[in-house]
Amino acid sequence: MPTYERVRVAAPPAAVVEELRAALAARGIKEYVVVDHGHDMAAAGAPAFEAWTLIFGSPAAGARILALDLEAAVDLPLRLAVIAADGGASEIVLRDMSSLLDGAAAPLADQFTGVLRGLAEGVRDRLTG
Repeated sequence: MPTYERVRVAAPPAAVVEELRAALAARGIKEYVVVDHGHDMAAAGAPAFEAWTLIFGSPAAGARILALDLEAAVDLPLRLAVIAADGGASEIVLRDMSSLLDGAAAPLADQFTGVLRGLAEGVRDRLTG
């Protein structure tokens, strides 16, 4: 399985970001930060890309991972990216967490990937359904 998965959404990136934020809030998942890469790049005088990273998680779920592998702290909290695609559409990019967490943490990695995939597909379905 590839390290990254992409879920295409027939909506502009800013709308996808807002829908993801709403989905996180509705699930009671803590949002830590939303990075607007394009804004930051433009402010630095660099070419700006339409790209965001949403950083979020559940401290209780993260504790379960860290209890198995403290080094996994480098990969937590979870992230989803939203990038511009052709035709005014977007792609939600997620990482298969099994590419980061293995051994005793593998079953939890699969659960985390399922959460990421569920968020991405749910937003796609709400915005394009």
